[in-house]
Amino acid sequence: MSQKQYPVLYATKTKGTFFKHCSINPTLYFEMIKDEERAKTDADYNLYMDAMVDECYDALIHKFITSQPLKVTNDKIPFLIFKSNVDLRVVKMFCQAILDEVYESTGTDHQAKYMELKTMFMQMDKDPSPLKINKVGQKLTQSSIFQDEMQILEGSHQKIDSGIITPFKEYILLKQENNQESKEDIVEW
Repeated sequence: MSQKQYPVLYATKTKGTFFKHCSINPTLYFEMIKDEERAKTDADYNLYMDAMVDECYDALIHKFITSQPLKVTNDKIPFLIFKSNVDLRVVKMFCQAILDEVYESTGTDHQAKYMELKTMFMQMDKDPSPLKINKVGQKLTQSSIFQDEMQILEGSHQKIDSGIITPFKEYILLKQENNQESKEDIVEW
C-alpha cells in the first residue's frame, strides 16, 4: 500500500511560524488575471493590478487571522498556508468578493487562477521526519499538480464594493500625491 504524497512548499526557516517542519496544511493560490487589452493601453491599470497581488494576499491574511495564515513564496509565486481550522469554502467566497470589488473599482470583470489543496511545509536544510518521509512529493511549483489542480474562478459579475481592497480611483490619487511629494524640492540645512 503506497502512501499519498503531498506537494511541498519550502521555507528557509520554520522557526517563528506556527507551522512545524513536515506539517501538512491547507494551501491556497490566488492570482487575478489582467485584462490584456486594457493593460496594453492603460499604464495605471497595469500598475494597479500589480499592486493588487500583494494587497489580495494581505486581505486574505487579515480576514482569516484565526486560521493563522502564512504567506510562503516559492519560485516567486505566493501561496497561503493555513492551520487545519480554515473553511476553504468561505475562503473561496471571499476571493470571489475580491473579484467583485475589482469589477466595481475598474469596470472590468476579472477572473482569477485559483487552487486549493493540501501541501507539506518543509524547511530547506532539514531532512524529512522519519514518519513522513514517504509522504514527501515534488516541490509544488515544479509539479504537475500545480497545473492540474488550477481552476478559473469568477466573481458574481456584480459590481459590489465591500471595502476589501484599495479602489482604482483612490490608487490613482495616492499615486499622484506620491509623485507630487517626490517632485518637491528638499532643502537640507
